[in-house]
Amino acid sequence: MNKKSIIIILIIAFLALVGGGYYYWKIKTQKSATQQTADDIQKTVDNISNNVSPDVTTPAINLPNTDANPYNKTNPFTNLKTNPFQ
Repeated sequence: MNKKSIIIILIIAFLALVGGGYYYWKIKTQKSATQQTADDIQKTVDNISNNVSPDVTTPAINLPNTDANPYNKTNPFTNLKTNPFQ
């Protein structure tokens, strides 16, 4: 092989190595950015769940026991005996 073809092969190999290294660096950076985003979301969820008051999640409401049905006392004949043979 002559010198010119060896130089061309070396340049192509060098460019392939540089391109492969750049591609690997981009993929590695993208994965670490995704992992960092997932970690940030998990920290935020933990902070929110730790700072929530238990009164907000389980409110204590004690309503008075009232008879809210207006039709309970409308029939005046409920106490009448209808069957005389009982």
